[in-house]
Amino acid sequence: MKLAIALIPALLFASGCRGGKARRGGVPPPTPECKAVVRTAKTYLPEEEKNRPLPKDCSDFVGKVFAENDIKLPRSSEAMSIEGEEVGSARELRMADLVFFSGKNGGRKIGHVGIYINNGIFIHQANPGEGVRQESLHSDYWRKRYLRARRILD
Repeated sequence: MKLAIALIPALLFASGCRGGKARRGGVPPPTPECKAVVRTAKTYLPEEEKNRPLPKDCSDFVGKVFAENDIKLPRSSEAMSIEGEEVGSARELRMADLVFFSGKNGGRKIGHVGIYINNGIFIHQANPGEGVRQESLHSDYWRKRYLRARRILD
């Protein structure tokens, strides 16, 4: 009995270490291309670049950011949602992945797109005329509307 009690902490410690290592090692570091896309996207933030014209909407913003990095995407968020490779879950997101959301009324139809930055943060143009901003995927509003993600860059 004493041996079993002594082994429990060791087993818990060993399994905890193994689980943590697998999670941290699963996401590769961002490529230079992914970093460039995010850098470009951040230049659209109002505090960064005053002279940039506002994109018309969310898909215009994403299209312009990728075009500045020599990557052509379709014009609409719905058409963008079939480009690239499917990302299995929000836990697998990488820098520069496209994140897709339902519109204001909810449902399963794509109505919004943004660019994932890192640590649960994405950048997007929320509404025409409001400018570009960064927000958390974990906020109630966006978490409820998250539909899927696509990886355009490896």
